Amino acid sequence: MRIGLVVHAGRERSLELARAAAERLREDGATVMVTRPSQPEDVDHELLAAVATPVEPDRFADGLDLALSLGGDGTFLRAAHLCRDHDVPVLGVNLGRLGFLAEIEVDALDDALVAIRERRYTVEERATLEVTIQGPDGAQLGRGWALNEVAVEKTARQRLLHMEVRVADTLFARISADALVIATPTGSTAYALSAGGPILSPTLDATLVVPVAPHSLFDRTVVAGPSEEVVVRLQPDQAPALVSCDGRNPVQLDTGGTIRARGGGRPVRIARTGPPDFYGLVREKFGLR
Repeated sequence: MRIGLVVHAGRERSLELARAAAERLREDGATVMVTRPSQPEDVDHELLAAVATPVEPDRFADGLDLALSLGGDGTFLRAAHLCRDHDVPVLGVNLGRLGFLAEIEVDALDDALVAIRERRYTVEERATLEVTIQGPDGAQLGRGWALNEVAVEKTARQRLLHMEVRVADTLFARISADALVIATPTGSTAYALSAGGPILSPTLDATLVVPVAPHSLFDRTVVAGPSEEVVVRLQPDQAPALVSCDGRNPVQLDTGGTIRARGGGRPVRIARTGPPDFYGLVREKFGLR
């Protein structure tokens, strides 16, 4: 097998576990890959490179059977963005706090490595959002995709964002708020949840539109169909906004610019070593009784 490791480099515990996992996988006959460190002086990553083959990020997923993410959900999202377009499944080991994407806890890592060696894992597909960002003149400023959410956030702390929101070619509302989140069901337990959105089963096909701290009587989440495009346009006479997909590579958008998001994007493949139990996971993570 050819296994890739994606590691939270800022945590010593993550690197220790990654080194141990790489050694174990190599003993089982696997070839282990890691992304080349972004900084030449990154000593921790160099130590990991001693037990794994470093490659450039854009070549990381080439020929991989599986990627193993060691960190929190942020690390998992990084792995997903490296692997989605190559259809490589990602198995997440949670070293963070909540961990809705990286579901395997550290004490189950040894069992997970055995399951990888014996290829005893299933693959679940999660839909993504396809996103286009256009300037006021209609020129494309960026394209991307999100497994969790697209966030439109203000840059002027003392002012609100004024946005026109269209759903399925219909003007839905003009919203003044601190931010707006367009989320997938997978992302319903992330930023969208913290903004008051509902928890959706990740098996659903839907797009959530969640205003963050809106200054209006209408403050509810709208759940659209995956094929219904959501278009957000920044209204005149205000500071620019920042637009990001899964918190990555934010793009500044001036007034008059638009964000277009549509569900049903190419799925991220999530590997599991046991049966999915989304509602049990929610109960455990939030301490519900």
